[in-house]
Formats: sequence, C-alpha cells, structure tokens
Amino acid sequence: MGCDTCKQKKEKVVNNNEKNVNFFPQEVAENGLNNGSLVFKLIAFLVIIVAIPLIVVVLIGQIFFHFFFPKSLPKISKKFRDFFVNLLTKYGEFKYRKELKKRKKQFEGNKGYEEGSELVEVVDYEENSEFGDIEVHENNNDVKK
Repeated sequence: MGCDTCKQKKEKVVNNNEKNVNFFPQEVAENGLNNGSLVFKLIAFLVIIVAIPLIVVVLIGQIFFHFFFPKSLPKISKKFRDFFVNLLTKYGEFKYRKELKKRKKQFEGNKGYEEGSELVEVVDYEENSEFGDIEVHENNNDVKK
C-alpha cells in the first residue's frame, strides 16, 4: 500500500548514494568549450607540439651516432647516462639539504636531553600510584596460584 510518489522518492534516495569520480571536468569530457576546457585543450596541444620535435631530434641523434661512431658508442652513451644520473643525484641532495634545513629550523627551539633538562628528570608515577599492590610479571606462566 501507499502512494507511488513515496516509492519513487525512496528509490531516488538509494540511487543518490552512489559517488562518481570525475577525472576530467565535465566540459572537457563532453567536448564543450565552457569554463576553461578550451585552455586545457590548448595546453595539451602545445605540450604535444613541443614533445614531438624533441623525440625526433633524439632519434636522429641516435641514428647519427650509430652510423658514424659505432666503436665509441658505448663511451658516448655512458657519458650521457652518467651526466643524467649525476644531475638526478645533485637534485636529490639539494632536496634533502633543503628538507633538513627546514626541519632544523622547525625544531631548533625544542628542549634537549642534556643533564638537568626537564626531559631527563621524569617522575616515576608507579611508585606513587594507587596500584602499588598489583604485581607485574614478565612471563604469564610465573603467576602464583
């Protein structure tokens, strides 16, 4: 029993619980030109236009080295590889030093563990506790019966 509108509302509520994840704006997915999707497409087009000539130049360079310098090709490729590995290593060291400097600056006001510091002088609350009559065993098999 009951009216049809109530049943339809309940069905709609069940369907509204689904969550959709959009990886692209709705306008880009539907080929619309509203709300910046034209800018997104223009940037993607320019990136592709720049990337294709770079790939072609690298391939032409590889062919040139294979034709004219076949014996020294391992030396040349090792120099290029070492250059890029060193470049990545230097970048990693730079990022590490930057993060370390940031952390030192963040924690420079913290208290240390030197003698006489508040961090070293910790009060043992077990001695002053209400639960002094409770026995703590290292091994559960040692319990007195």
